[in-house]
Order: sequence, then structure tokens, then C-alpha cells
Amino acid sequence: MQTIGGVPRDEILVVAEEVVARFLKLPENQKPERTGGYFTILNNETGKRYFMNEIGACLSEMDADCFHFCQEKSIRLRENNKRSGHISGWESRWRDKARFGGAIMAPADSNGLEEGRDLIGSFSGINEHSEEVILAVIWMVFRWITLEDARRIMAISENLLLDPLLKVCNDLFDRQTK
Repeated sequence: MQTIGGVPRDEILVVAEEVVARFLKLPENQKPERTGGYFTILNNETGKRYFMNEIGACLSEMDADCFHFCQEKSIRLRENNKRSGHISGWESRWRDKARFGGAIMAPADSNGLEEGRDLIGSFSGINEHSEEVILAVIWMVFRWITLEDARRIMAISENLLLDPLLKVCNDLFDRQTK
């Protein structure tokens, strides 16, 4: 079975589905009509894409764009991390050029698990702040980033959604990976 960052691939997808489902129920969700999107994890060191999965249900009229943007965000973050040390897609966001936020990775000085250090996560299908916070919580569940790292990433985009999502995802932090 494939493991990514020391975690079985299937476990990552189960947690991603759960975090997205819980986010969608939050009153802070500004796009309740959007019920999912595409999620990918890319290896920053090698450029290898571990998977690209639909999580929830991406709106059919947005499917091709979300698939494309999910890939683009992860590749762009990889390039900008190597060049400038970026840890968030927001650092190279340029809406006029259709370059959106919604990709994260652990900061180089993170106290998160070493296994997650080279993983870039990207999500596309809801909206930028939502996608970013969903990724941060997934990364925190697997201890690839710390709460301090997540707050640092959220500060880049002035994202206020971390605390509301953490409140409804507390039990996920007790998960034991197989």
C-alpha cells in the first residue's frame, strides 16, 4: 500500500473527505453551493504527484477548471518554494492571471514531522480561503505541520477560518494511522 508522508494513502483520503464535509457545514462557509473539489499531494523534492482525487462532489460546470487549478497551484508553489521559500499559494497569487491561493506546505523551520516536510497539498473547488484551511487541518491531523505553522500560513492570506474548522475537527487529532 502506498504511503505518503508516512501515512497510508487511503487514510489521507478518508481524513480529507471528513475535513471537507465538516467545513461545508460551517456557517463561515461562504460558498455553500460548492460541495467539493480536487485534492492533490505533490512531492516538493522530486515533483512526483502522489494522487489527484475528487473530494466531495465538484460542480460539473467547474470540473475541468478545478482539475487544472489544483495541479497548477501545486506546481507553482513548488517552483516558488525552490526559488523564494514560499509556503503558501497566496504568496504568488495573481487573480488577473488566474493564479489562485489554495496550496500549502510545511515551512522549512517547521516542528512538524519530517515525513511531511516535502509535501505540497493543493485543493480547488470551493474558494481560496476554504481550500487553504482544509489543507492546513489535514496537514495538522497527520502532524506534518504544527498549529504555529498553520497560523503562519493563514496569516499570509489573512485567513480567519482556522479556528472555526479546528473546533469541529478536534476529534480527528486523536486518529491513529494504520
